[in-house]
Amino acid sequence: MARRTYQAGYVFQRGKTKHDRWDVNATAFARYWADVPGQQKHHRLLTLGICRTRTIAERACMQQLEQLGVNSIQQFIETTSSTTFKQQGELWLKSLAHRKRVPIEQTTLNNRRYALDKWIYPRIGSKMLGEVNNHTLKELVEEMSSSLSPASIRDYSAIVKAVVASSIDERGEERYPRKWNEEYIDAPLITKQRQPSVSLEAMERIVAATKDPYRMLYVLLTGCGPLRAGEALGLAIEHISADFRTLSIVQKAKRGVIQQFLKTKAGERNIDLCVELAQMLREFVGGRKSGLLFCTASGRQKLQRNTLRDSLHPLLRKLELPKGGFNIFRRYRLTYLKTTDCPDILRRYWAGHEQQKHVDERYIKVLEDRNYRLQWAERVGLGFSLTGQRGQLLEFRKAG
Repeated sequence: MARRTYQAGYVFQRGKTKHDRWDVNATAFARYWADVPGQQKHHRLLTLGICRTRTIAERACMQQLEQLGVNSIQQFIETTSSTTFKQQGELWLKSLAHRKRVPIEQTTLNNRRYALDKWIYPRIGSKMLGEVNNHTLKELVEEMSSSLSPASIRDYSAIVKAVVASSIDERGEERYPRKWNEEYIDAPLITKQRQPSVSLEAMERIVAATKDPYRMLYVLLTGCGPLRAGEALGLAIEHISADFRTLSIVQKAKRGVIQQFLKTKAGERNIDLCVELAQMLREFVGGRKSGLLFCTASGRQKLQRNTLRDSLHPLLRKLELPKGGFNIFRRYRLTYLKTTDCPDILRRYWAGHEQQKHVDERYIKVLEDRNYRLQWAERVGLGFSLTGQRGQLLEFRKAG
């Protein structure tokens, strides 16, 4: 839509034409064109009050139009936009998936898709993009505050801001520049986040009290890597080396689906096991040659939520330990590895973390040396004892 020329407004008094004598005691009015997002332009009326002359009335009209921003180019762009927030959100998601600079991981893309579909679109998806401002975000934050954590509210608010900022003109400039007022939006502050963790003694109690078929899962999560839960539940037998000492992490399980991508590019890696853990894994696999390592009796994927509901959470209640998810195992293993003399570059590699961008690390090729990694895996060991209350080594039943 082409921008209109400058508006001065049409000044008049009721019952009089432009050529009639001006009444110094009558109320003056002004008419101007107004733009409403998503609608055709229409006239609006201003009440100017008692003005002694037409010139004074015209000056008062111009002042009010200036205050209203009627002749603002930016306001014209925003009020005449026909793009909804949802339409721009879809364009934004597509741009993230195909951009060359700092390409986004598929997992992150899925998380943003979930946030938009579940929380943002139902509330502001139909709004015109030009209408999304501090007040809109404040209302959205208030709605989310009763159901989401402060960290999630922060992340979802950032998505709203990014979608608005993603609309640019042919020069690459933002069409809807915003000065976000955090005090006005009043999103809850992120205080110390709850990150349940367990001690060595508690971890040994968990492993000793766990029954099959979950015991091997917990030992593997605690004694190697560290693995993420989705990586462990998505691990196929074909991705285990012949000597059972190396796991190739190339996929993950999430919500009943095997995803052929990981949380980050660094997540695709090899994780090496000590001899003790490798032997347990060999006995657990038994004669199976293919399929998921951890699966149901019918061979289907084990779901994280079912494992938490049926095993881990009841076990933590029974042992009177803080309730937590699978991250208690990952935190334990990361903490343990930090206390050893395991090289940082190898610890980050096993954990699936990005390597620090130090110039000399580009020349270090030790991660490609499997014998070097196996030596350190054996040297580091499990990090906990696999003995029950009577000092007997825990036995692992083969998976069905």
